[in-house]
Amino acid sequence: MNNNFVVPIPKELKTIKSKLFFGLTKRQLIGFGIALCLGLPVFFMLKSFSLDLAMYGLFLTAVPIIFGTIFIKDGMPTEAWLKVFIEYKYLNPQKRYFRVSKRNKELAEERNLIDVKKIRKTKSISSASKAR
Repeated sequence: MNNNFVVPIPKELKTIKSKLFFGLTKRQLIGFGIALCLGLPVFFMLKSFSLDLAMYGLFLTAVPIIFGTIFIKDGMPTEAWLKVFIEYKYLNPQKRYFRVSKRNKELAEERNLIDVKKIRKTKSISSASKAR
């Protein structure tokens, strides 16, 4: 018998996640459990008004949690990605502007951050012709 089996081995073994229950990871089980615990009370409270309203309420409370559970971008879960995004975009802006004030004017001139050009006043053509 020929015992040559070809088994594909993934390049990155860190991307393999262990499945616990119904093919879900531990993170997904916890996230779906939290969504269920928050969504069901909202559903039963709004069911007395209208079934449509109860379904919308369940949807609006559970979907953000489920999205945060499933979403992975650049190999990071939602909360890590949002933290990096907020730090990059808002807390540490990309451009830093140097503003000259009275305190740092000498330093700015020393580092050639201010254009210290003497502007020569020239006469316009019309005023030059009038002077002649």
